Amino acid sequence: MAIAAAVAVRLATPPAPWIEAHYSNGAYPIVDRVVRALTGPLPFCVGDVLFVIAVALLVRYWIVSVRHARGRIAVTAVRVVVRTFAVACAIYVWFMFSWGFGYSRVPLADKIPVHDERTDEDTVNRFGDRVTDELTRNAPEAHREHPSDADVAALLVPTFEATIHRLGDDGTFAPPHVKPTMFQPLFQASATTGFTDPWTHEVNVDASLFFFERPAIYAHEWSHVSGFNDEAEANFISVIACTSSRDALLRYSGWLLVFENLPQNVHLTHRMGRVAYDDIVAIRARYQKNVNEKVAQASRAAYDGYLKSNHVKAGYASYALFIRWMTGADFDRDGLPIVRARETAPIGG
Repeated sequence: MAIAAAVAVRLATPPAPWIEAHYSNGAYPIVDRVVRALTGPLPFCVGDVLFVIAVALLVRYWIVSVRHARGRIAVTAVRVVVRTFAVACAIYVWFMFSWGFGYSRVPLADKIPVHDERTDEDTVNRFGDRVTDELTRNAPEAHREHPSDADVAALLVPTFEATIHRLGDDGTFAPPHVKPTMFQPLFQASATTGFTDPWTHEVNVDASLFFFERPAIYAHEWSHVSGFNDEAEANFISVIACTSSRDALLRYSGWLLVFENLPQNVHLTHRMGRVAYDDIVAIRARYQKNVNEKVAQASRAAYDGYLKSNHVKAGYASYALFIRWMTGADFDRDGLPIVRARETAPIGG
């Protein structure tokens, strides 16, 4: 039954407009409220607990099955593999209905008109200089703030809600709580800045991040909770929500996220202020200290495969694709992108 359900879900995913209207703006907000009502109030990470329980039960099942094989090793092995696969299929179906269908909603690339002539090398270079200027301008005031994650969430609410509404979410999504995770050492070794659990809708953020990085990473994960699964889209939402804020720390954090995703060959001509420059040096020093390149490469390869299996063609490289929207889209006086009317959005997925 579980295997058949997983195959049906995989092969019969509805078209993007249907997902947008009936899942992203229909079933998903209800699912999110129910799931977070159960997991949110708990002081520990439910996802961590479920992972440990699942692994323990799986290992126990394998060991007990082998012990009771009574010479029928081949038959037992087949039975164990099939049942394990069935459980994996059930978890996959849970994943899709809990969050995964969001990968098939109408992509932002179909919602945001982009002027191709504003995405060339010269334009990106000028944009890079603007990013440098924004970092220099906001850094001193940003360093006078040290808000908690709850304070950051409260500051983000107006601009975050305005951003996701502009990009297609009709509902609202309460700010998620950041929870500690037993995978913190893996976060550091693999350069993972944050994680949203698709089954429990809990948010984890790398505890070693500097205070000025946390708002943008938090907004990125909140975007995932709000049903924007694609990494480029989550980065874009985070940047717009942060940089359009009245708060200097949020603006600074957003522009830092942009700076870290500029193309490697970008040519900057503007001089960066000392405070911002020192922050970037500190970020890169932390990377050199904490990250294990083999672990990071394995993590990127695994996540690249995961993204591509969920219809994200660019895979891991998708994180930086939002720069195209930053340079090529039109924005209103509130800093929100101009989008196509919903009824004219392309039907393709």
